[in-house]
Amino acid sequence: MSVLLVSADLATSSKVAAASARLGRALDVAANMAEFHSKWSAGRATLVVLDLTTQGLDVPTVVASVRKRAEPQATIIAFGPHVHATRLAEARDAGCDRVLSRGTWHAQIDAIIAG
Repeated sequence: MSVLLVSADLATSSKVAAASARLGRALDVAANMAEFHSKWSAGRATLVVLDLTTQGLDVPTVVASVRKRAEPQATIIAFGPHVHATRLAEARDAGCDRVLSRGTWHAQIDAIIAG
């Protein structure tokens, strides 16, 4: 399993990198939409993780890109602050497989990356 994280937050990237290393998973990090498109077209992630606080993140575009090309089907997980209820709902509506609060994401990061 390989992971593609879309996040500009260094603390989040560091936590995901540590978990990925512990679990023997390859990790790519995209800090913005341009990097997402570049890394998605270059690789075949089986888990795409979206930090909903990423500036300019277009969740419907990411979901459409992943669904169009992923074989086997990649899992898409989005997370964000629990107080951003509208943004979390938009991610659900866009078709993310799971949408989590930031706290839940951090509590379950190893289990999620382990698959």
